[in-house]
Amino acid sequence: MVKRALLAIILTFVGISFAQAEDLAPPDALSVPAGTMIHCRTNQTLTTKLDKRGDAFTFSVAEPVTINGSVAIPAGSTLAGHITLMERPGRIKGVGQMRLTVEQISFPDGHSLPLGATLMTAYGAENVKVVGSEGLVKGPNSRFADFQEIGAGTAGGILVGLIFAHPVVGATVGLTATTIDRLRRRGKDLTIPAGTELNYQLTRELPLSPSAAQASEATSARTAGQ
Repeated sequence: MVKRALLAIILTFVGISFAQAEDLAPPDALSVPAGTMIHCRTNQTLTTKLDKRGDAFTFSVAEPVTINGSVAIPAGSTLAGHITLMERPGRIKGVGQMRLTVEQISFPDGHSLPLGATLMTAYGAENVKVVGSEGLVKGPNSRFADFQEIGAGTAGGILVGLIFAHPVVGATVGLTATTIDRLRRRGKDLTIPAGTELNYQLTRELPLSPSAAQASEATSARTAGQ
């Protein structure tokens, strides 16, 4: 009888201990899977005319990222990175291009995590497109404008030549002068204005600690309340 009573007491304490352990166990952390899209906007203007390789930049997350109904990345978080490729447009041929590599995400509560993501699309920048699997941004192609300018110069030369009864000479002079002038100048620079929408896709999983997940939820709730 005594043994049974002691066994019952022991089992009761064991049950209480397990229940307390479950109560104290940390909640499951959110994890943002690879392939998730992060929609953000540029905080500053980036251009091949003024910026250079290695320059830093920051983008603001424009839309919250939710996983299973919980906010994992709140709006207002910041992506930070560097320009890892920068090329100015050439003369007559070539376009301006740059690669914007993000390396870190910072949350509104101040903590940061390393980030791996590739730029997929860009909206709001004139004649700008994203190409390739590494998120290369290319600017406008000025080849058509070059041909228009050279053609106009040649036509002008022909008109002047007709006045002096030497249209071929005029055409040659107009073509040569316009071509030399165009070779002296570069094509149109690639410019990504502040506020341009950039969409990045995670290339690897982004694990969030329980505290980070709770902070993201709290930040999202405060933003919704405002």
